[in-house]
Amino acid sequence: MTRTTIRAAFVAALLATSAMTMAPALAQRAPSITPAVGKSLQDAKKALDAKDFQAAVEAVQKAQGVSSKKPYDDFVINQYMLQAQLGLKNIEAAAAAAEAAAEYADMPAEQKPGMLRNGMVLALNAKHYDKAMNYAKQLEGMTPPPDAHTQGIIMQAYYFGGDYEATANKAKAMIDADTAAGKRPAKEALDFLIQARIKQKNEAAAEDALMMRINAFGDPEDWTQMIDVVLGTKGLRDIDAVYLARLMFATGAKVSPQDANIFGQTSSHLAFYGDTVQAAEHGGTGFPDATAKMAEDKKTLPKQIADAPKQNGQYNVKLAQALYSYGMFQEAETAALAAQAKGGGTDASETPMVLGMTQVALNKYDDAIATFGKVTGGGPVTPRIAKMWADYAKFKKSPPAQ
Repeated sequence: MTRTTIRAAFVAALLATSAMTMAPALAQRAPSITPAVGKSLQDAKKALDAKDFQAAVEAVQKAQGVSSKKPYDDFVINQYMLQAQLGLKNIEAAAAAAEAAAEYADMPAEQKPGMLRNGMVLALNAKHYDKAMNYAKQLEGMTPPPDAHTQGIIMQAYYFGGDYEATANKAKAMIDADTAAGKRPAKEALDFLIQARIKQKNEAAAEDALMMRINAFGDPEDWTQMIDVVLGTKGLRDIDAVYLARLMFATGAKVSPQDANIFGQTSSHLAFYGDTVQAAEHGGTGFPDATAKMAEDKKTLPKQIADAPKQNGQYNVKLAQALYSYGMFQEAETAALAAQAKGGGTDASETPMVLGMTQVALNKYDDAIATFGKVTGGGPVTPRIAKMWADYAKFKKSPPAQ
């Protein structure tokens, strides 16, 4: 079966969320402004205050034309030009001004963080990624360190600059800081961590990061993506697909027609009629209607349950599977525990898998976590599925604070 790999879509919306250091702030012992430059910049300020940005640009251009101007004049001129061009929504020209200001060699120390931040934000918006990453590195090395919001922009600069390991490290640092503070990790940091790992072609690490986002937010769309990825893994058995289907139904993940077809076909083959009916209810086709067989099987359940104590582990685990598929979770747990006591079935992984699932359904989350931790055997994908179910139990036990 063909599946897409993990994907994480995000768009940098920097200007909408990033406060700029807009007004030129002169240091106490800053060089004086050349008088002719100062006169034109006063005109530019009046135009900016009146939101006449074109007039502001023209006044700044007049200041730029002063032949006697000094490097410090250019530093201040570029700050005014930045404001005027932003007012005109001319990002390329605003970025050029911000970058020129950020690269002024004799910049007063107290202005450097703001100028570098402006340069980074505008360079990112203008797609000058090499410059943005350069400013990001300078900001990251400053004392005191940048605030959390600026750290997020630094992370974006690393990502769009192509340094994916630095992106991942920055994202993890932000996630760890939020976790240590008792806060839910920022979704932005989780998104960039996922995307950085994808760019590094490290699918396992991307899956781990996606699971972190699932544990933090429990978004059904994230569960959809994770389950979809595992469905495409080599070595997936029919029963593993059923376990994934049950997880998809439990988490509220979106079931695509293709997934519903797979779930219906595999559960029909295994005679898990309740799962087959559920797959059909989610739009699955290409397998026999199991409604009549489910009704017939359910009529015999009292006798099957009564006979269970006399039967072996294989009988009891298959009974537990059927009971789970019909939503009879208490009875399913009893049968699964009996299978466990009798040594399980022919597949060592099946008893703890169905037992753990029933315990999740019964809100016995600690028991479920412990049970999934004992899963052995099965196929090459079974341990991943057991971990996913255990993570879901942990999420249900301790939902994240909103």
